[in-house]
Amino acid sequence: MPVKWVDHKGKRILYADYRGLKPEEIDSLARETDAKLTASPVKVLFLTNIEGAIVTIETMRNVKKSAGSMLRDKVEKIAVVGVTGVKKVFFDAFVTALGKTNARSFKTEKEALEWLVE
Repeated sequence: MPVKWVDHKGKRILYADYRGLKPEEIDSLARETDAKLTASPVKVLFLTNIEGAIVTIETMRNVKKSAGSMLRDKVEKIAVVGVTGVKKVFFDAFVTALGKTNARSFKTEKEALEWLVE
């Protein structure tokens, strides 16, 4: 299951696994992620892994459009793994557009999980 709740050190984290996905698969998973965020009665800690995912400008537009307000309103902290190359440019622009100061990229999921629960 690519979107699921995980527990780390007693904290509940929404985990979305986009590793190796193509743009059309990312759009589908983004809708699933939105549904989980919408269903949460409280703000959540959010971890996503985009290692090897194919991210295009169109994909980022779709994600920004569908998830933008949801991430702004429903997420306490955002940790992303796999932000390299052009994805770094997209990530930085996305975080700026959201106005998030509590979003960071990490090399490993372990680092991301530790930051989320601190």
